[in-house]
Amino acid sequence: NPPVIWFADGSNLEGNEYTELKNHQPPFNAEKITILDWSDTDIRKEAQGAAKDADSIQAKLIRELRAQNHDMIIDDHSKGEAADIVAIRLIGDDKTNPTEIALEFYHCKRSGGPQSGARLDDLYEVCGQAQKSVLWAFSHEKSTDLFTHLLRREAARRDTSGPSRLEVGSHELLVTIREMSLSCPISLKIFIAQPGFSKSQASREQLELLSVTENYLMETYRKSFGIIASA
Repeated sequence: NPPVIWFADGSNLEGNEYTELKNHQPPFNAEKITILDWSDTDIRKEAQGAAKDADSIQAKLIRELRAQNHDMIIDDHSKGEAADIVAIRLIGDDKTNPTEIALEFYHCKRSGGPQSGARLDDLYEVCGQAQKSVLWAFSHEKSTDLFTHLLRREAARRDTSGPSRLEVGSHELLVTIREMSLSCPISLKIFIAQPGFSKSQASREQLELLSVTENYLMETYRKSFGIIASA
């Protein structure tokens, strides 16, 4: 059972069998990149940690998400995470009987330098995390397992007297959402947040890597992909 190694251009190696893409994807459309003002953020500090560091990338993104009226925002950062931030919306007029549970995964990555630029290394790992996390959409049952995962991680954090992972919403609501998920449709969008990546300075290599990631997410599970960067 040799591992399958995926390369930045979308080709792969399984054992000694190397497979190139038959059709190369065009570079990612830079106009789809979302810009944030990171002036209040240490772009080399990824996670907010137990101290809830307000100048971290993760904390900045949580503040932005709070303004978007999510029903739940969860800090899932640390080993074994589904994503650095999991945001949940209950779609429909009746939140007790939603028509859809909309999930959003946010993968944050610290900048490789003090200023934003066109460093390809700033995107490699976070694009890999985005591709890996789509496995939570492998089946409806797997998506339901996500809520069990989040509840388990919150309980483990509380057992060590650490701060709650629940930034918006409650334990009771998360339990309710898990029960709802057994019969309710679940959607997933995946985002990466890298303030070290500059939209205006984006290189062709960076845009090609983003294009491969977007294509992988769409072709495997038809999940949309978003990028949050610097100007």
